[in-house]
Amino acid sequence: MSRAFVAVTVLLGSSLVGAFVMQPPEQDPQPGPTVALGSAHLRCHMDALPSIRRSLLGALNLQAEPQLPKGQLAAIREQFKNTFRAIGHQTKGTTGSALSDHSPVVAPGVGNTTDLKCCQLASQISLEDLGWDNWVIYPESFTVVWCTPCDPNNVRCPAHTPTAVHHIPSQCCEPTSEETVPIVYMDQLSSLVISSAALTRTCGCGPGNQVPNKE
Repeated sequence: MSRAFVAVTVLLGSSLVGAFVMQPPEQDPQPGPTVALGSAHLRCHMDALPSIRRSLLGALNLQAEPQLPKGQLAAIREQFKNTFRAIGHQTKGTTGSALSDHSPVVAPGVGNTTDLKCCQLASQISLEDLGWDNWVIYPESFTVVWCTPCDPNNVRCPAHTPTAVHHIPSQCCEPTSEETVPIVYMDQLSSLVISSAALTRTCGCGPGNQVPNKE
């Protein structure tokens, strides 16, 4: 186990793991209004957990969740957190790689129209929420974003998952940019694995779905 951790620590100096130290989970998506937290939001949060699990497992190419003893990763997770913290101090003020650029790249021509607004329904998901704290090491939590037409009086839970690669447009309200989130976990053989998943970052009217301006 110690050899595996040393190997991953060496990787932290590479451009791949530059993405690990740049993800502040508390940062909110910039474009578009965000629906406020409420009972409907909490319902969407809870209802979405099964689909989030399925989507993340698919992104990690896993058929099922690794079954490991609870509490086994506590010490390893703490080591990783300390390592990320140390590298974060060392890389402060330096220019990151393309993967470590946290600002989402929005496709040309994407945006909300004056006739229909698209809201971002954001939720903070923890490993405990997913029941994955016994096999996922990093991150301990992340933000998922759903795209839904704005309606303060009736927040609708979107049907698609925030981790799907191909999205179905819904009334000119769809994901317009994604963020690659690195994921470190332990597989069924107790080997450390570094992978990633793409999460929706911003919402709007995708190219080809723009509503013409009425003049």
